[in-house]
Amino acid sequence: MLPKALNLAIFKLSCNDPDNPANWPRNMFVWRSNLLGSSGKGHEYFLKHLLGTRHGVQGKDLGEMGLTKPQDVVWHDEAPEGKLDLLVTLDFRMSTTCMYSDIVLPTATWYEKHDLNTSDMHPFIHPLSAAVDPAWESKSDWEIYKGIAKKFAEVCVGHLGVEQDVVLNPIKHDTPNEIAQPFEVQDWAKGECEPIPGVTMPNVFLVERDYPNIYKKFTSLGPLLGKLGNGGKGMAWNTDDEIKLLAELNRTVTDEGVSFGLPKIETAIEAAEVILSLAPETNGHVAVKAWASLGEKTGREHTHLAIPREDEKIRYRDVQAQPRKIISSPIWSGIESEHVSYNAGYTNVHELIPWRTLTGRQSLYQDHPWMRAFGEQLCVYKPPVDMKTTAEVIDKLGNGNKQIVLNFITPHQKWGIHSTYSDNLLLLTMSRGGPIVWVSEIDAKKVGIVDNDWVEAYNSNGAITARAVVSQRVPEGMMMMYHAQEKIINVPGSEITGARGGIHNSVTRAVLKPTHMIGGYAQLSYDFNYYGTVGSNRDEFIILRKMKKVDWMNNNDYDKTAPMPQLTTAAE
Repeated sequence: MLPKALNLAIFKLSCNDPDNPANWPRNMFVWRSNLLGSSGKGHEYFLKHLLGTRHGVQGKDLGEMGLTKPQDVVWHDEAPEGKLDLLVTLDFRMSTTCMYSDIVLPTATWYEKHDLNTSDMHPFIHPLSAAVDPAWESKSDWEIYKGIAKKFAEVCVGHLGVEQDVVLNPIKHDTPNEIAQPFEVQDWAKGECEPIPGVTMPNVFLVERDYPNIYKKFTSLGPLLGKLGNGGKGMAWNTDDEIKLLAELNRTVTDEGVSFGLPKIETAIEAAEVILSLAPETNGHVAVKAWASLGEKTGREHTHLAIPREDEKIRYRDVQAQPRKIISSPIWSGIESEHVSYNAGYTNVHELIPWRTLTGRQSLYQDHPWMRAFGEQLCVYKPPVDMKTTAEVIDKLGNGNKQIVLNFITPHQKWGIHSTYSDNLLLLTMSRGGPIVWVSEIDAKKVGIVDNDWVEAYNSNGAITARAVVSQRVPEGMMMMYHAQEKIINVPGSEITGARGGIHNSVTRAVLKPTHMIGGYAQLSYDFNYYGTVGSNRDEFIILRKMKKVDWMNNNDYDKTAPMPQLTTAAE
């Protein structure tokens, strides 16, 4: 019914009109992510359109500039400002995102809670153990979300009950639908083909949401594990043994209702036990079942990789006593062995497991028509894309000092982990105690900048104030600002925006890459955290100049509502 209704334009997708108030995101909960101070490409646009607060965007909208407008979405002459009604952040430090949030929920730090920590960069499971209770009113992430679920389940009664939503699910990698479009791309919206779920359009699912029972569902194991089992990357296996184990380990829910008789997940340790029991990396019995599932597809026997550890079940108290090495799992392409170092692709070579590509081999050439259209067939050097963000403002926002246009990149820093700990006194002391940008000696000399000068980098997206690190290690024509530097420590005001200088993402904006929207073509199919639309831009151009006046904006009569200053042009 839905595909037919879409084809007849009876229903329309929300993505076709993102500026319609009915399609705005209204509530956002940020969990230990510094969205506004680290990861959000286009920081100033987030401030303008998502939050509706003071921002540093200098460019004009397409409509104001008379440029070509999008054809596939509804155009609004007045771009919305302030889509969110509520922004809530959970964090253990006052990050930039916290500074802009309506509500900040203080979370426990690493040694104040029970949790698990692992990574695809090493083969160990590490515990986080509560050495002390959370400080003041802080709570662990688990307890905070459990509390939100409990209160929401209480207050939603009479407003929300058992509701049904129509949800679209992408044509995903590691499913039969991943080769749904093997020859050419056809657009049903343009009448080139019929809208067929899972073939020419996303899969369509009817999802039931039982809002009054959210808390009961949050604190118990879901019943679908007993019906559908578990799996990943195209593999699936039965979980009856693990459900029984968790029922004995965590006990079962005794209260009447949707969760009656299911294993409990009331504490953070119980949540950790659920993960450890169900994952093939920490339960040898599950690992053997997972390898057997893969063997059904390859026609080969792979269980020998996990059988030596089949009876091993890593518990939370085990990793508390000592970090434990994970068990070899088909979810990853390396193995855990005392004789072989972990390396990607090992099982593909030695177990003759096909690569998860169109050909089953390593792919050096991409023949999808979109890849060919964008010159992405081979992994070769491509020059930076001119995002046209400098010409519009270079002659309008000068301060009389010499200026230079540079390629702007943001590599990862060594004075913090993303933005976390970048405000730590020791790490601030090891760098320069605030925001810094790196410039080549040649470019610095051209515009009269010496080491440690306060400079401003700007374009139509926004502006940054920082100290200059003049270095012979930086190539000519490029400026680096290490990711992720916030504007909460030693940041003076911007001569351009009239507000405190921006962050590394103040001069960028989110640009979706069309080739990331390919679907139904083997490895070029969506999968969460693997392939899909991301903020792909790591190349941008900025205008760099020495600041004329460094204003720390510490005066008490500073007017936060004052309009942005109108600067003279460079010629004037």
